[in-house]
Amino acid sequence: MLKEVLVVEDEMIIRQGLKVLLEDVLGGFQVTEAKSGEEGLLHIRQQLPHLIITDIRMGGMDGLAFTAKVRQVSKDIPIIILSGYSDFEYARSAMRQGISEYLLKPVNRTELSEVISKIFKPTEVESIDTSKHFQKIIQYIQENLSKEITLHHLADYVDLHPQYIGQLFKSELDQSFTEYMKEQRLKRAKELLRDTQLKVYEVANLSGYKSPKHFMTIFKQKVGKTPIQFRNLT
Repeated sequence: MLKEVLVVEDEMIIRQGLKVLLEDVLGGFQVTEAKSGEEGLLHIRQQLPHLIITDIRMGGMDGLAFTAKVRQVSKDIPIIILSGYSDFEYARSAMRQGISEYLLKPVNRTELSEVISKIFKPTEVESIDTSKHFQKIIQYIQENLSKEITLHHLADYVDLHPQYIGQLFKSELDQSFTEYMKEQRLKRAKELLRDTQLKVYEVANLSGYKSPKHFMTIFKQKVGKTPIQFRNLT
C-alpha cells in the first residue's frame, strides 16, 4: 500500500523534485503538494498523511508554526523539516518541538532515503511479512535462472514496487539485485559444469546467459579459468 506524503513547500521546483524522488525514484509513496502552511493544514484536516515534509522558511506561516498546528491535530505524524544552511541552528532547535528529522537543501536523495527508512522501520509483524515476500522472490529466481529476470518481473510476481524490491536486496543481503543475479548465474553454471556433461553453450543457456561467448568471457574473468578448464579440474 502506498504511503501518503504531504510536501509543504512554497518553491514549486522543490515540491516537484521531492514528488519525483518519492514516487518515481524511491517508490512506494503518493505525494500531495501544498504551497503554504495554511494550505497544508487544509489537507491535514481532510486526511492525515503518513509523513509530512515541510520547508522551515515560507511566506506566511513558517515551518515551525505549521508544525505546531499539526501537533494540535496529531502527535504521531513523522515530520521532516527542510532548511537552508543559514537556518541550520534554527532547524536543530526544532527537534525539540516534535520534528522527526531535518535535512539541508538541496535534498540529497541518499540522505532522504536513509531518513525515510529510519522513520518507516518495519515492526516485527511487518518484518515477518517482508521476509516471506523476500523468500518468495528468492525461490522464483532459483526456479527461473534460465530466463530473463528483472525487478519488474519480480514486482509483478509478488505485487510490490520494483524500487522496494531493490531495497530489499540491499537490506536483506547487503548487495544489489544485479550483483545477486550475477552471483547466482555463475553459481548455477559451476554446478552444471561440475555435475553434468552438458555442452558449454547448454550450461550458458540454463544459467541465463544469452550468449555463450559472453558467458565464457564472464566466467574466465570471475573464476580465472575457462569453463572447460574448470570442469576438468573438478
